[in-house]
Amino acid sequence: MHKRVMVTATALAIYTATLLGQAWGQAAPPVRSRYFTTLTNTEIEEYLRHSDVIVVPVGTAEGFNNMPTDLEYAMAEAYALKIAEEAGGLVLPHLLYFYPGVTATAKGSVYVAEEECLRYLKAVAHSLLRQGFRRQIYTSSHGPSNQYVAALVRDFFEETKDPIVYVETSQLTRMAQQQKLLPENPGNVFQLVGYGAYEILGRLNDIPLTLDFKPTGPPVPAPPESLRKLSPLGPGSGAVGTYSPNNGDNGGRPLRIAITAQQREEMGKQGAAIIEAGVKAMDVKGVVQAMRDYDKYIHDVIVPRYGDTLPK
Repeated sequence: MHKRVMVTATALAIYTATLLGQAWGQAAPPVRSRYFTTLTNTEIEEYLRHSDVIVVPVGTAEGFNNMPTDLEYAMAEAYALKIAEEAGGLVLPHLLYFYPGVTATAKGSVYVAEEECLRYLKAVAHSLLRQGFRRQIYTSSHGPSNQYVAALVRDFFEETKDPIVYVETSQLTRMAQQQKLLPENPGNVFQLVGYGAYEILGRLNDIPLTLDFKPTGPPVPAPPESLRKLSPLGPGSGAVGTYSPNNGDNGGRPLRIAITAQQREEMGKQGAAIIEAGVKAMDVKGVVQAMRDYDKYIHDVIVPRYGDTLPK
């Protein structure tokens, strides 16, 4: 019994100390930038006096045909920026060298094993919590990310009893369609969101209009047709390990297709609208409040009652 009271008291002390001095009822003053890495330490400390929200985009550097290798990181960052704007929060950028998945065959793919990804993300998450960022929202537009970002969310919760959130951005498009904020068939959503991400980030010119591509060898045979029986058996890319036979042919604009600057601009605007509709469908302020509500419930109800049996 004494051990249980001590555990509970310690947990509640940490929880209370985290909230002391933060005027949650007051509107946070405007920040010079949403980007953590653009602000000075003094600005970050002032921000933390009023809010504790930070959005962390997690991506990859990998081969994507005629698209830049940071495509899926740019997508996660664009969503993160829009979420941070809605939440009045900050963005922690530059987390892009993670597990690429099928494109490990491409020279443009940086490979980091999933267990290393999880270890690194946990170190970042624990640091952010010590710094004062109790509301952490992680975004990703990369399919296999759920295999380590979702693990981060659960492991971190067990270790700290602090609920953090993972936003798989493709889910936001589905939510926007369900809420009639987007047409049921808006076109090639992945491609449009890619263009929209670079539009939002002010990097649309990073997407080349054309490339003088020359094959470097004979065509690689396609995987056996029977592979189609395996992929649907599990979530995302988690059913079976695979490699792309085409050096990064992974859903971007095909290599031999050229576009005009006007087409690039139009796709950028369409994609930006899809991203903004998804963030609207998410109800960012409601999500942040739900995180606060559940955090309070965990520390007011669950930890006092089950603190001696919960994972440490």
